[in-house]
Amino acid sequence: MTAFGIDLGTTNSCIAYIDKEGRPVVVKNANWEYTTPSVLYFDRRETVLIGREAKKAALRAPHLAVQLFKRHMGHEGVEFPFHGERYTPASLAALILKDLAAAAERQLGEPVRDVVITVPAYFGVAEREATRQAGRIAGLNVLDVLDEPVAAALSYQDQTSPEGVRHLLVYDLGGGTFDTTVIRVDGGDVKVICTGGDRDLGGAQWDLRIRDFLINAFVTRHPGLDPTADEKFMQEVWVNAEELKEQLSGVRTRACTLQFAGQTARVEMSRQQLEDLTADLLDRTLDITQATIAKARAKGVPDFDEVLLVGGTTRMPAVEDRLKRLLDRPLRRHEPDLAVARGAALFALIRQVQGGVRRPDISEEHAETIRSRQVTTVLSRGFGVMVLDDRDPRAMTDPVRARKFVVHLLPAGTALPADTGPVSFGTAIDNQPAIEVEVWEQSGPESSEELADNTLIGHGKLRDLPPKLPRGSRIEITFFLSETGLLTVEAREPQSGQQVRFDLKIGGLDQAAVDLARTSVARHDISS
Repeated sequence: MTAFGIDLGTTNSCIAYIDKEGRPVVVKNANWEYTTPSVLYFDRRETVLIGREAKKAALRAPHLAVQLFKRHMGHEGVEFPFHGERYTPASLAALILKDLAAAAERQLGEPVRDVVITVPAYFGVAEREATRQAGRIAGLNVLDVLDEPVAAALSYQDQTSPEGVRHLLVYDLGGGTFDTTVIRVDGGDVKVICTGGDRDLGGAQWDLRIRDFLINAFVTRHPGLDPTADEKFMQEVWVNAEELKEQLSGVRTRACTLQFAGQTARVEMSRQQLEDLTADLLDRTLDITQATIAKARAKGVPDFDEVLLVGGTTRMPAVEDRLKRLLDRPLRRHEPDLAVARGAALFALIRQVQGGVRRPDISEEHAETIRSRQVTTVLSRGFGVMVLDDRDPRAMTDPVRARKFVVHLLPAGTALPADTGPVSFGTAIDNQPAIEVEVWEQSGPESSEELADNTLIGHGKLRDLPPKLPRGSRIEITFFLSETGLLTVEAREPQSGQQVRFDLKIGGLDQAAVDLARTSVARHDISS
């Protein structure tokens, strides 16, 4: 059975597979385009338009459309209501996935079942788990989720077949997220050295600045009008902003006409104006890039051979110009819109073969080569447990109110899979009957022990501790993180042998809720 790679993008998505010649091929959608805008329009109950047609329909009724929902993946309580139904980000993503799978099935004449779905490198466990759930809701077997920069490196490796060890800096500026990753390529192996990023920084931020520029220009010419409360006008401005951004990558100036309440304004914008308006956004990407390079140097990679530009927003001339001046290295714009899906398809084949699937279209010699390949990623954010600060005077008399902080057992940048081994902690009070093990994930780009800089993502309870245990009695906690991102936590009290072990299923939906969402999504009439 063919395995597929899916780039589930914030602004655009696509699907690819490996053909009989071993080449990654991106499948065109129903409109014969390689990419599908990640936009949904709910025309009526259980009837949804996806992609370019959804963007057009959104101009008529913006309140029935949704986009950029990937930024909410893994966020508890986020829902989007349409026609009496409520959709989670995972359910919306599932509709996109079903549409991509349907296009591939129509063209190839075989079912789409096994898939690898890509995620931004800086996604945490909640966002990754929500992505897996989206695949399951869509009726797909998710072999794995893969970091987008790693997918791009696999695609680059496949097309260039570099000899010897090479270090790549992947600068991935997409529609909704930004990642920068240093990767070692050695023959058929790919290893992530370190990564950094911002999940709320992408081309949409450039669009927002252009949108504000256009609105201000309109209001300046018609000061008695305030069009910002009009959803249709705002949707039209958003479309104009996106088009201006794309056009100004090829021309120096471009104009658009805005209409509201019988008034019009022709607004011209230059590339220089765009670059001035968004200079701080580009600066943020360069700051993150420099921080990632510094991390790579600390890990023994003093230099890199090439810079890969991935993501449609890298087409802006200012990006290439600033990177050239900053890095003084060769830049390769590597299929900005398609590289991630191609690389995901390659990784899907690796996962299939390494998982024991026999492919009749692959010789045993080739299969052995695939089985020997290694793709190693790192933890994008640290994991730890909450502990009581025994330096706080209240720790002995009022531990509930005493200061608490996070000890990161698995720091960001740890290579996967990872096993901490037993780490010793102490009980907080005398005669403590049980211990609540809280697992926290680093929230920001830098490690911090403060609770405010971390997010509680799961917990388990170690019960029935021996009686009369004095304060400070040893408790051993072990973290194991698989190469696919499943975190297993074990807490053990050595004296009694009591232990608790739990796989951290982060947020999202339980199996019953996934099954219910799958049934709901399956009822939808999808067209693109």
